[in-house]
Amino acid sequence: MNIRNKQLDSARLSVEEAKLLDEWAGFVPGFIRDGVVDVAKYCKAPLRILVVLKEVNGGSDWDLREFLKGGGRAQTWNVVARWIENIFNLKTDYAWSELQSDNDERRMRVLPYICAINVKKTSGKAVAKNRDILAAAIKDRVYLKKQIELYCPDIVICGGTEKPYIKATNAKPDWKMTSRGIWYYIEEKGTIVISYSHPEARTKECLLHYGLIDAVREILSNDIDELNTNTAIGKINICS
Repeated sequence: MNIRNKQLDSARLSVEEAKLLDEWAGFVPGFIRDGVVDVAKYCKAPLRILVVLKEVNGGSDWDLREFLKGGGRAQTWNVVARWIENIFNLKTDYAWSELQSDNDERRMRVLPYICAINVKKTSGKAVAKNRDILAAAIKDRVYLKKQIELYCPDIVICGGTEKPYIKATNAKPDWKMTSRGIWYYIEEKGTIVISYSHPEARTKECLLHYGLIDAVREILSNDIDELNTNTAIGKINICS
């Protein structure tokens, strides 16, 4: 796979991200920074993937990017690392026994290639309140929209955050549904936005994994002509 929604310059992205987050932090006490984990690796990734979550649970004035460079916490990021590894290798049908092992190593190896942001930039509690997340998206929509646009993602995975994402980006989505019930839409510039469960959703992790991978394969297969028009995504060799 060799996909680019738009070419990104890693040095410029690093500077622009830092400038935006510095300005934003000036208005938000306890601001928790997030974004691209490793700028050089993100810009060279076979697919640029943005994971949009709700909020962190605990602390203030810290940096999610640095946390993920160290592997993050298993409860959330094992699931995300498996998603990313499999999306980068869509032709591979991983057995669950393969994906259950080497989680610490996988997080360290895979997470530097992603961009991960929270809608709400301050800490919450163990269970996020959707009304608070939506309110944060509305309040900070100017900054959030700018942040999302910086990353030029090929795929956006909304982990229970599709409504705040739409509010922040002022999108008017033409929703489609996969044959197995996963909703998504494709932005004018070609970015695929997928409405999916949070990685800590209370269900079996194997179901969380294969549900998303199955959807990504179908989306790319069904929309190959449309995606060829807007991006290089059509170059992927999709499994049947």
